[in-house]
Amino acid sequence: MNSLRRAALAAAVALGLVAPSASAQTFDDTAYFAAADKLQQSLDPLWNERRGHYEGGGGGVEPMINSLLLLGHSVAAMEGHTGPSRNDERARALALELVKGPYVTKPALGQAHAPGWTNSMTGKGFQHLVFDAEVVDGLVYAYRARQELQLPESTVAAIRDAISRTARGPFWRYPTIRLNQINWYGLMYAADATVTGDPALLKRDFGAQLNRFIRGARSNFGPGMRFHYLPHEHVNHPMNVDSAEYANIVLSFTRFYNQARQAGMAPLNSTQKRIVSEWIERAIAGYWTHGGYMNWDSGLGFQRWHQSKKLGLTQQALIGIASAPTLSDPKYQRYAKHMFDRSLDFYARTAERDGGIADALFFNVHAVPQGVGSARLGAARVLANAARAIDAGLGRARATEPPALYAYDPDIGRLAVTTPSYNTAIVAVNQRAFPYGGLDLARLFDGSQEVAGNIGGTPPASFGALVRDVSGRRVLASQVARSSVDRAKTPLVLTKAPSGAGARASSAVGSAYAGAFTDLRATGTVSGSAGSVRVTHRFTPRHIQTRWDITRRGNRALSADILFPSTGRGRQASVTAVLKDGSRVTVGSTRIALARVSRLEVKSQFSGYTVTPLSRPAGAGVHLMRPAAQSSAPEAGPTLAVQIARNERFSKVAFTARITPDRG
Repeated sequence: MNSLRRAALAAAVALGLVAPSASAQTFDDTAYFAAADKLQQSLDPLWNERRGHYEGGGGGVEPMINSLLLLGHSVAAMEGHTGPSRNDERARALALELVKGPYVTKPALGQAHAPGWTNSMTGKGFQHLVFDAEVVDGLVYAYRARQELQLPESTVAAIRDAISRTARGPFWRYPTIRLNQINWYGLMYAADATVTGDPALLKRDFGAQLNRFIRGARSNFGPGMRFHYLPHEHVNHPMNVDSAEYANIVLSFTRFYNQARQAGMAPLNSTQKRIVSEWIERAIAGYWTHGGYMNWDSGLGFQRWHQSKKLGLTQQALIGIASAPTLSDPKYQRYAKHMFDRSLDFYARTAERDGGIADALFFNVHAVPQGVGSARLGAARVLANAARAIDAGLGRARATEPPALYAYDPDIGRLAVTTPSYNTAIVAVNQRAFPYGGLDLARLFDGSQEVAGNIGGTPPASFGALVRDVSGRRVLASQVARSSVDRAKTPLVLTKAPSGAGARASSAVGSAYAGAFTDLRATGTVSGSAGSVRVTHRFTPRHIQTRWDITRRGNRALSADILFPSTGRGRQASVTAVLKDGSRVTVGSTRIALARVSRLEVKSQFSGYTVTPLSRPAGAGVHLMRPAAQSSAPEAGPTLAVQIARNERFSKVAFTARITPDRG
């Protein structure tokens, strides 16, 4: 496709006149440029002509935003693009500004080092390795596009000098490391090689960083290959429960692996390569969804959970996996591109609802508020990723929609499931990092990443069994997470799976219990003074079937409800009972006999799911509970409650249901 035709189509897409060529299938360069152009138009009002840079809106984001938009301008120039993301004049101004204002030769506050960059365009800010790395990434693209951008030789020399002096300083050289985040170091070494032509750091230091990371696998991962954010801390540190965002950020080292090999870095041996390959498979199956979003649990809790600025960082792992053919099974490269393309779709849909730029926090998670600068940084990162994908060749690469996938971590009882129809996870142990978790579904989205049931929540804004005494006080619930790992106890056991059915909390590190499935089964039990609940799940590509077996202990009369949550305020969420005679009844506080019910339709704001009873205990009925908003369920809607015991001294009661999410 010639550049004029491509530009015309991109403009039409941006204006909404036509659908992107890859909106439902594979993105090509035209679709990637359309995504970048649309975001560029939303960010254009931030340009300050007098200052010669984009204004971020506070929060220490301006150097990064400007570098990311410089990256977009540079790729557009290299590719001969003529849409909104092409702006050579601004690119020249930004390239010069980024090696002047935020660049310092004397240490500043924070992770003090010099030379390096701060988080302020004036240089009077804080330092952190991410500020260096993200600014350098944009400058490298400008350097590569120096001819197309007509950068003055003085700017080119300043870029070369600033990057080389920083990368070769002690703050960045091996053996220095920040936790286990080797990605930033790979980026800096690759940048130095690009602008100087000397591959020494990329060849030696990056190889040493990568080898040390792999040697430390038992500290960096748990059984099943879940990620430890603090490898030097105890396994039960809250931040070590897992971290979908930081695992993907570190995995973005794959963006630089090919360049390092070409520079002479020694290849990974067979054992090392197997560990990386296992981790990649675990990441695709356990951290990403068919809807293009993270299957997100974070040991950093609300300090990171659902922040839009983190999505752009994590997408870079997908770009790296898709473009590093020697590190994983080729099918996972194709899956990564598919998920990346869907992630751009997800962001575009969310941004449209939010007025052009997605809010700083997805799904209205506001326990830790974020400023407008975070939202703008999130948009700039997604824009830059569309440009990076073009440069990495993803527009010409093959994508494959993954089959139904799962990933299992036996020590924390985390079971992530994603299919073309839905995605969910069980997190039996939360290590007090976040409020939700237990033996039931922690969340439920449809295949388009719309909230079908909930995003988190605890009873009654959750799935699961809730047992109360006659005063209404909770005495037992299946959706209450354990607070720590016990290697002698496997909190959720896989009973049928392609791999992992024999895994235990004490299993060794190094294997991913992950991959494709058609029939996946798991079970676990929670016990207390009032009795016990065994929860048994069966996952298929289209639906989930769950059985709850409740055993009472003692002489107290108890009530038992099985909960099915919704998300949405006011009339955005509701529950309808479809009776056996075909009539439809809105479920409210008045009980409806379960014997009359054929199915129950739970409606959330943008999606929903159907609950089909597969057993009908005598005397059971359905009614609504109306939970208050929670930190991890900020827009909790009414919860469908199937009451299988009401103030009874039962011995055992059970209920089985099939959950079928809307197709999205």
